[in-house]
Parts: sequence; structure tokens; C-alpha cells
Amino acid sequence: MTHRLPYYGAVRALLAAALVGSAALLVVGCSSGSHGTGPTIKTTSQASVTPSASASASTGPVTLPALPAPSTSGQLRVRLRDAYPVQSNAFLAVIAAEAPDGSVFTAFTTPQSGTVMAPAGTTIYVVDDDNPPVVAEHPSIPVAALAADDTYLYVGGGNEIIEYARATGSIARTVTLAQPVRLMAVSAGKLWAVLGSASATGQVVEISPGSGTVTTVGTGTANVFDVAAGPLGLYYVESGGATIVRINPNGTRLQAPTNQTVNQELSSPAAIQAISIIGDQLFVTHNAGQGDDSSSQTYNATTLSGPLANAPGTAGSNEAVGSLAGPIDSSAPVASACPGQNCVGRFNVATGALTDAVTYPQSTHLGPLLGPYPAVVVFPASGHVYLERIG
Repeated sequence: MTHRLPYYGAVRALLAAALVGSAALLVVGCSSGSHGTGPTIKTTSQASVTPSASASASTGPVTLPALPAPSTSGQLRVRLRDAYPVQSNAFLAVIAAEAPDGSVFTAFTTPQSGTVMAPAGTTIYVVDDDNPPVVAEHPSIPVAALAADDTYLYVGGGNEIIEYARATGSIARTVTLAQPVRLMAVSAGKLWAVLGSASATGQVVEISPGSGTVTTVGTGTANVFDVAAGPLGLYYVESGGATIVRINPNGTRLQAPTNQTVNQELSSPAAIQAISIIGDQLFVTHNAGQGDDSSSQTYNATTLSGPLANAPGTAGSNEAVGSLAGPIDSSAPVASACPGQNCVGRFNVATGALTDAVTYPQSTHLGPLLGPYPAVVVFPASGHVYLERIG
């Protein structure tokens, strides 16, 4: 079988000849990109290469060797653990995205005033197939959001989105926007971005990755903190929780009532959020303001009718995502799924039950779940942050 070398194949080939020693961090030029654990954590040795001078776009999709398909039933297990050269601490947060081929991109930062944004020049790491984490980019803009498809890595921050060609690491284009980027999602050949402050009227823009054309397709994004994207478009719940909106790939808009009531005093206008697409359903959460009152609901992803199910849950356990292993969810120690432990398990959309779980100590913090190949960024009480692929 013929395939490209993982992320910036030409650079990776140079690194293979340059590796020396066994205990140092892999470091590469920030304008190029690079690469750098199995069931046990490993470190990579130090190397240096000359960054590519090319700034031209490579628009073809990349082809990686296929990751093993995760099991759709039975006890979940850790398939791969990759250590980042990042020391874990209680104040660290991650901005993460997974491409359809399973490549995981991450940036780490310390939130300021409740805002998760990494400064310009921060390191973006990539984990390709079964390789350890390596440096992918050092973008010249702040990092508020990441997204990736088979062709591009998208880095959004400030009033810009940088599209990096995954095959070469070069900048394909930089898109300038009217307001700061807050959220991004990619699906159906489109990139969507939510712009503006979370506490004020913003806008949703649709960006054509091939040309960088920007079209405003939605407004009124105050109190939108999560979005979901799938084959039928981008989904979000408008401020106040009364309306679900879907932005179709052709730019048209469909909306429908959530048929839920938000207690504005107890919870807030941001109580209901669109989280993910699971099969043919839109998964949303409703945080009623008390941890034990949190719940999740599903809606028909095509018609937006619903709710189709009302699965009781607790805050910290309603972040389910669709994956090649089926629906999975993470649970915090305060939740009932894995009392006193963090865990990641199979999620029953109809009942809210979480089973076949991988468990973690209470002192360990779990980052966001990623798909389609199930993965989670793990923050232990001490030591390095790591990525676990689960299946």
C-alpha cells in the first residue's frame, strides 16, 4: 500500500536521519511543521531541520495508514497512550480537534478571565496514526479554535483563520474576518466559524476552504458556547434556549423550537447547547443550574423535531460524541456513572447510561472527547499531559 508519511512527509523523512540521543524533546522550525506512545509513554530525541521555504498551497487530501477500527461493543480499553512534552497542572486547558483520519491537533494554554485562548506563537502538536506527538505549527495569531479535515488544518484566533496544507505544512491562505474567531467546526466540505463575543451579538460565517470565500450565514450567537457539525450542516442553539438552528452547506437556514423551557434565573440563557451529531440525531445538553439537574436530549438531525429522548445525567457527564466505536461519553467523579472516578465509556443515547468504561483516578482531569477515532486528552495530577486513544 502506498501512502504519504504522516503530516509533512518530507520533513518527517529528514527527521528519521537526524534523531540522536533518547531523552530530549523533538523540536522543529515553527514555520514548517514536524513530527515527534504506544501502550507505554515514550519520549523522542532531539532533531532540527531547515523549515520549508514554500508558501504555496497543496490542496490535495492527505492519505494516512488507517488506524485500527475500534470495537463497537464490549469493554473499552486504552489502545494507545501518547505523552506530550507538556507538564500537567490544575490550571492547564487544551484546544483540540481531530481530523477524519484520526490525526489529533492540540494546543495548550492557561485560561485568562475564563477565556481559553493560547497566545500567538504557541505550539500546536499533532499525533498522526500511531506516532508520538510532534510539533506541527507555531501560528502567528492567537489560537482560540482548531479544526481539521483531510486537506487542511484550520487555526482560528483574533480576526483571522490560517489554513495550513496538511500535506506540506505550508500556509494555503489566511482569511481575514470582521470579528474575532470564537468557535470553529468543519464538515460536508465547509468550514464554519462563530465570531464575536460570547456575551454580545456575533455572527456565523461559512468559509469555502478551496477559495477562502466568506459568507455570513447566521447572527445572534450570544451565549453560544458549543456547536455541532455533520453531513447536513452546522447546528447551534440560540441564546435563551428556545430555538435550534441548522446552517445547511448551501448557506440556507433551518430552525425549529427546542420545546424546552429555560429557567433564566436558575441556569442562564446559555443553558442549552448543541454538542455533537450521533448517527442521525443531534445531541444537546440542558444544564438546569444544579449539577444533579443536568440532562441530555436528542433531536432529529434532518427535521430538528424533538426532543426524541430525555436522558437524565449530571453536569460533567453530558458531552457525548459519535465515533467509530459508537456513542461515547466522559464522566466526572461527581456524576453517577463512575462514582469517585473519571471515566470514558459507551453512552446509551436513550437512557443516559454509561457502560464498559475506562476509568481514571479522581485527581486526573479529562479534556474533551474527540472523534471519529475515540480519544481524550488526559491531565494527570503530576507528570506529562497525554493523549489516549480508546477502543
